[in-house]
Amino acid sequence: MELSRAIGITIGDPAGIGPEITLKALKGINCRDILIIGSRQVLKREAEKAGLNIEGIPLVDTGSLGKYEYGEVQKKCGAQALSALELGVDLLKNGKVAALVTAPVSKEALRLAGFQYPGQTEFLARKLRSRRYAMLAWSPFFKVIFVTIHLPIAKVPGQITAQAVLEKILLLNEFLQLEGKSQPKIGVLALNPHGEEFSLGEERQIRQALGEAQQRLVNAIGPLPADSVFARRSDFDGFVAMYHDQAMIPAKLLARGVGVNVTLGLGKIRTSPLHGVAFDIAGKGMANPSSMVAAIRLARRLVARTD
Repeated sequence: MELSRAIGITIGDPAGIGPEITLKALKGINCRDILIIGSRQVLKREAEKAGLNIEGIPLVDTGSLGKYEYGEVQKKCGAQALSALELGVDLLKNGKVAALVTAPVSKEALRLAGFQYPGQTEFLARKLRSRRYAMLAWSPFFKVIFVTIHLPIAKVPGQITAQAVLEKILLLNEFLQLEGKSQPKIGVLALNPHGEEFSLGEERQIRQALGEAQQRLVNAIGPLPADSVFARRSDFDGFVAMYHDQAMIPAKLLARGVGVNVTLGLGKIRTSPLHGVAFDIAGKGMANPSSMVAAIRLARRLVARTD
């Protein structure tokens, strides 16, 4: 396998479902270009539980973890997940892998291990020196980008600036064009209820961003009331949402189990399942790998389109 064309996959928090869905996903896809990044000990444990053979799958071993418990926040699991993530980003940054797929991590466990970022998205952006980046919730049925990601709701209004909204509109437009839409139609959501009725000035910022986007011949429309626009979501190729739950609630409802988190603006390809560590079912063999399969397949398609 030529490493520079490989899809690197970090296995996430060992106490969660990341290792399980990684192995299950590999069972259903061609592994010709896959490089797993994580603990051989953890993967062997999962493979034995699932009756799978991992021999022959290229692996960068991040070392033994020792004893750990499923479904619990543990510093050692956070450290192991962070080790795999750091190694994966290094391989991505240096062109040793063509894309990185990251299995779910526990933010609490990462923080116990000394992680100082809100999430993997922000970590990747800092390591890849990207100042213009965004999180996209992707599925074949619905695509939405976030102006703000991991912020307390009280801090969101102060971050809704014309520059921030315009940046996300342009990133989404570029991605949709990469997917094959020559002139994407983008719906931009309002922050406040009913569009502008209860605005404290945020919608003025959004309108300014829309004006600048339209001057660049981007087909962006808004501000649209978030409580009703998704009923006519087929009128748009993608959406720009102002905060996490405004985007993630419809994204997860509409994804039908195949949602993918894509980080835009990195200059590199990174995807991830659109769900978390699922501690409640970890170690029970119940995890559905569909979102991980979708993340790997989307990473492959994006690599092919950027060749």
